[in-house]
Amino acid sequence: MAAFEVSGDQVERTAYEGNMDLMRTEYDVQPYSIIGREYISRSGATTVEDLLRQQLTMSTAFSSGAQSATGYGGSASSFSLRGLSSAETLVLINGRRVAGVGRSASTEASDQPDLNGIPLAAIERIEVLPASASAIYGASALGGVINVVLRRGYSGHEFNTRYETTDDGHASIETFNWTSSFQFEGGRSELLISAQYQDTRALYVHQRDFRQKGRQRILENDPAAFYTDAGTTGNPPWGALVNIRSRDGSPLFGPGSSHFTHIPLGYRGWQIDGLQPLIDNQGTYNLDLARGMASGFSADEELIGASRSKSFSLNGSREMTERLRVFLDGGYSHSEQNPYDTWYGARVVTLAADSPNNPFGQDVAVAYPVRNADRRNSSEVNTTIRGERVALGFEYELPRDWRLVGNYSWSHSVNHHMYLTRHGSPTREEAIHDGILDVLRDTTSFPTLIDDYAAPLHRLTNSWSGDSTLRLAGTLGEGWWYGGAITLASGVEHRELRSSNVAGSSSDLHPPPTYRRQQTDSFYAETSVPLVHAGRSIRALYALDAQVAVRHERYNVESVGSEYDTTVPTFGFRWLPVQELILRTSYGRGFRAPTYAQLTVPTFSTSLSTVNDPRRGGEAVEVRRLTGGNPDIVPETSRNLNIGLVWSPRAVPGLRLSADWFKIEKRNNITSPGTQTILDEEALFPHRVIRAAPDPGDPYGVGQVLEVHTYSMNMLMLETSGIDLGARYRLQTGSAGDFETAINATLSDYYRTQTSVTSGVINRLGVPSYSGPLEKRINGSLSWNRRQWNIGWATQYYGSYRLSPTGRGSTTSIRRQGGPRVASQIYHDLFVRYRLAARRRALSNVELTLGVKNVFDKAPPVDMSRSYYYSTFGDPRLRRLYANVKKTF
Repeated sequence: MAAFEVSGDQVERTAYEGNMDLMRTEYDVQPYSIIGREYISRSGATTVEDLLRQQLTMSTAFSSGAQSATGYGGSASSFSLRGLSSAETLVLINGRRVAGVGRSASTEASDQPDLNGIPLAAIERIEVLPASASAIYGASALGGVINVVLRRGYSGHEFNTRYETTDDGHASIETFNWTSSFQFEGGRSELLISAQYQDTRALYVHQRDFRQKGRQRILENDPAAFYTDAGTTGNPPWGALVNIRSRDGSPLFGPGSSHFTHIPLGYRGWQIDGLQPLIDNQGTYNLDLARGMASGFSADEELIGASRSKSFSLNGSREMTERLRVFLDGGYSHSEQNPYDTWYGARVVTLAADSPNNPFGQDVAVAYPVRNADRRNSSEVNTTIRGERVALGFEYELPRDWRLVGNYSWSHSVNHHMYLTRHGSPTREEAIHDGILDVLRDTTSFPTLIDDYAAPLHRLTNSWSGDSTLRLAGTLGEGWWYGGAITLASGVEHRELRSSNVAGSSSDLHPPPTYRRQQTDSFYAETSVPLVHAGRSIRALYALDAQVAVRHERYNVESVGSEYDTTVPTFGFRWLPVQELILRTSYGRGFRAPTYAQLTVPTFSTSLSTVNDPRRGGEAVEVRRLTGGNPDIVPETSRNLNIGLVWSPRAVPGLRLSADWFKIEKRNNITSPGTQTILDEEALFPHRVIRAAPDPGDPYGVGQVLEVHTYSMNMLMLETSGIDLGARYRLQTGSAGDFETAINATLSDYYRTQTSVTSGVINRLGVPSYSGPLEKRINGSLSWNRRQWNIGWATQYYGSYRLSPTGRGSTTSIRRQGGPRVASQIYHDLFVRYRLAARRRALSNVELTLGVKNVFDKAPPVDMSRSYYYSTFGDPRLRRLYANVKKTF
């Protein structure tokens, strides 16, 4: 960007048609990243989530929806910036909030919408601000904001068809997209329609060797995980055949025999084939991959979930007068994911000594696989996500470059998650004990019908959002202020969120729905003031701007009878000592509203808890607990400081260098302290321990504990810091074509969190399983464009990271990994695009793109803390080939 544009973009910041936010650029006071239409088209991405995972170095999402095939969110997108959660990263569409995808039959105002339901061909640009900015954008903008701006003003028709597959022919993705623009009434009316269908095939465990390599590493580094010592309690491992172990580690076949064995192929049961085949196999397990879904080590699980999606978007506008334009923005998306489910079937069962089908005379643990053919019900998890949105509004041009924008938007999101769960009487365990269901035989050769002891469980979430907004934006001309034109924007908003949630359980498959309702009223104002007129001959002061924004929001959570409000500011300065150099700093506040559950009135638990009272010599006592929400808690808050520079030297046209240091501190994190924790630190929790009056002469001087109040409270903290670096250079050579190269990096200094009210601060930098950002994340690209040809190369680097040193299973993962770190990883992508210039009408305006992702077929490093033993920063599909044909009319 030229220096003139750097200093002149201030005047251009007027309300963008159809976008309820001001136009943002990379030269703003705040460190925005803009992903434009050209980069989107050449990225090779298939979804918005795929695009942002490979492009944003400040993104800390550890895996994608496609890599969590049986999760409640299905194939819906999820984004996290700066190590803050998805609930603390705000996602907008055309500057507007859209009803989010509720998960596990619950919704909150902070839930993100599914951006994977938006075709990439329908997107004009994506604006990303990785900073706390609730003064501009409202609640949940603690870690940052992602705003997807849809295409407008496009003229013509475009058809895209794309096919992607691995180089060994698995996990194909077929995409068909149509985008058309229509002009009416001499250009006064326009309509843009985009429709897309996408079919993603599954990648199965048996099509990669991640699990086998992981199990081999366990055998090398932690063989006791499978071969537990005699005389100890344990379970047998999963395998392709039935594995058996005595529950307490006693010999299975008499003194001196082994405490474990496995059933051979074709074994019909001890009543028919006797015990000798089991005696022959004693001291061995089958550790191969099972075929069938009822197994904890199945070859048929999905590394990448199969999904089908379809979407439709419509944008239209009409100039009613020279000053008045009305617009319509609508969209519909539907996605369905149907991975196979192992959760219900994969359970080690204990066969009691008194079972009529137990020949061992003692309790034994049995791990048995079940064939897919024996599943009477569908073994698929079905997650259907549907979203609808529509916005109606007007834009009225007032005198002196002012614009009034009114808008009403409505959106609806549905998440229907269905899977099998244990249900009914007798239970599967009871049927195995009674001999009705025989698992002491080869369950891969003979029927084992477990679905008689299961029922489909439904979790259904509906969320509706209605939003009325009126905004005014414009400039005060240079005659108003000595420094130049002042940009002003303000708005009022009323938002209502409603939800209906059904959360079935194994004990109640059809519970009544839970209804929730919340209303929010807000006021927002922003101004950008030039303190020095650009270009005046003042030494080391070419230009100086100030930006100030403030937002006040008031919440009425009707479903729990809670009201609260909050006010947050943002301000910053942009200084140009010379025309080609920008120095900028900004400070912003963010907040996240408490969830419904955190605001409910606390209730007493139905059972007593046993704790030790340190003030009475550690005596054990049973106490009542007051648990649940707290209507008096306040929003979680954050503050963000950014200091950076942008340099576009005139001596090297086309070069842009940037560096932005950031620091985010989050306070008032909401937590529910444990019962024993409160007793151990009673002085820190006044009024939360209720005691009886001490008896006369009581040696402890304090009465016995009657109640402990563990309901929600504000206490924990988080802080992170680092630097974003960027470099971009475009060289125009004329006959040799244009070259463009770019590199972006995020180097994080620390990521400190507090895990409990009594713990110290722990630095979890480079521990992604606890949301910690990587120490180093780097992206680079190089492209060449000449006439009909365009060739590009892109690379993504993920620095090494640590397995969690604390928490459940952490020491086990480190032991099995053979050390605390997972190796760094780097992936390379290549594409070649050719625009046909044929004279034949059928081939004119045809663009062909061929590409390779992960050119060198680099496998992700082993990560023993992940379900399938590979680092989910990488893609398990490995090298992928794709072809895209685009025809414009």
